[in-house]
Amino acid sequence: MNYALKDSIAYRLIRSSNSVVNSLNKILSAYDITIEQRATLEIIKYEPNVNQTKIAQLLGKDKTTISRSLNSLEKKELITRESDTQNDKRSNKIKLTKKGERILEETLPYVTDFREGLNSKISEKEHELFFEILDKLEL
Repeated sequence: MNYALKDSIAYRLIRSSNSVVNSLNKILSAYDITIEQRATLEIIKYEPNVNQTKIAQLLGKDKTTISRSLNSLEKKELITRESDTQNDKRSNKIKLTKKGERILEETLPYVTDFREGLNSKISEKEHELFFEILDKLEL
């Protein structure tokens, strides 16, 4: 039987995304973080003066979801949030703690191996084309 779902771009993207996320989450579970939380830590480390809104934009998530994620990271003592009284009292400066830095460092080899494993499944030309297609599909 043939039906539209299995030929849907959205369905195939979600299925592939779930597969990638679940595989990497299994690896990261030993560190009690998820792929999204690790990505958030990476953004905090490398994006200057990052705030909740910027993190939400970079991850393509809503601010409420990011707020929950930041609360979880704060409870795990991986980040700190301080009022940015110099610029905007409503905004928080988000910084990694030493524990957050350590988790990023310790998980880097696993994440790098995982990324390289995915990249090795397609040629460089296919990789470029894949990113081109993803950019076209971004709404």
